Order: sequence, then structure tokens, then C-alpha cells
Amino acid sequence: MKSKIIVSILLTALSLFIVLTVFVVTEHTALQTFNHTLYTHVAGQIHPTLTTMATWIGNLTHWYTYTPIILLLLLLPRTRMKAGLPMAITLPVSALLGPIILKNIFAIERPNVNQLIDPGGFGYPSGHAMNAMVFFGICAIMILRYSKSRPLKIGFTAFAVLSILLVGLSRVYLGVHTVTDVLGGYLAGGVVLCAAILIERHIRQKAAREGEVHYDQ
Repeated sequence: MKSKIIVSILLTALSLFIVLTVFVVTEHTALQTFNHTLYTHVAGQIHPTLTTMATWIGNLTHWYTYTPIILLLLLLPRTRMKAGLPMAITLPVSALLGPIILKNIFAIERPNVNQLIDPGGFGYPSGHAMNAMVFFGICAIMILRYSKSRPLKIGFTAFAVLSILLVGLSRVYLGVHTVTDVLGGYLAGGVVLCAAILIERHIRQKAAREGEVHYDQ
């Protein structure tokens, strides 16, 4: 994907995030109705089995899930620079920016509904949705870039998209986030992901030009 396209996606995601944030912070009536209506439909499906599944899905974006993967990629010489280092830098940035910085800046309370777990902290934007976008997004991008297997590329891309959507849905189902919290997390994650791709691409191309490290194109 060309850098110009990535920049366009980044600016679009950032613009949409700003617009959405304005509506969320000002507690726009239409937005509140939207969130309430969708949660009502989701709440009608609450079941112990689904609650267990939703909790496990949410765990996919915790540090103890992706840290072993990053460490493995860093230890293997063939994946250290291609995937390990980009993920080791990008995911901590996402984890810091979402749950710690943005949430405390906006200080938007979580929805006042039947919360099936006790997450603590503020709600907007969803840190789980943000981390899911960054984690599964960067994994899919690395596989699309370096893998020679077409079935693997298609299969993992589909898996990544499904995982991102399920993480967001699980947070709404558990009553700890509104739909707009999740959308805000996706958009913020998209900004981080695009920025990481541009920075990594710049470093990779610069190193290749200088002849310091040889990368596969």
C-alpha cells in the first residue's frame, strides 16, 4: 500500500475520531439514543455461556496475551526486525495512549447499565478495541507483506477482522462500553496503526538505502 493512501487513512481516522469525540463529550442526544438502542438489543442475548466467551475474547488484547508473541518474534532472527520490533514499539504506545492518556483526558464514565464485569476506569475510548485494532492490524499487515502463502494471507486477514469486531462486541455485551466507546477505540487504534506503518516504512527504507540492513520488499 502506498504511503499516500496510508496518510489519507490516518487523516480520515483522526478526523472521524475528533468529530465523534465532540459528540461524545457534549453528550449529543442522538448519540445517546443510538447507544441505548443497540445495547438493548445486545442485552437481550445475555447468557452465562456468552458471558464467559465475551470475557475470554476481551482477554485477547491484554498484555499477557500479546507479550509472549512479541518476545518470540524478537528472539527469532528472521522476524526480529520485520515484526518483533515494530510490534514491541507500537503495542505499548497503544496501551499507554488509550487507557492511560485519552481516557483520563476525556474522563467519560462507563455506561450505567448491567455491567457483567468490573473493569474500573473511564470508558471512552475503549482500550480493548484500540489494542485489538493495533495488535491484529499489525499482525495482518506483516503477514500480507512477508508471507508468500495466499491462503495464509486471506485466512489471517479474515481472522484479524473478525477478532477486532468480536473484541468490540464483547465490550458492549459485557456492559462496560457503549458502541461509541468502541468506535472511538477503533478510530484511535487506526491512527496509531497507520502512524506506526509510516514510521516503520521510513526507517526500513532509510536503512535499506544506507545498506545497513537488508529487508525483503
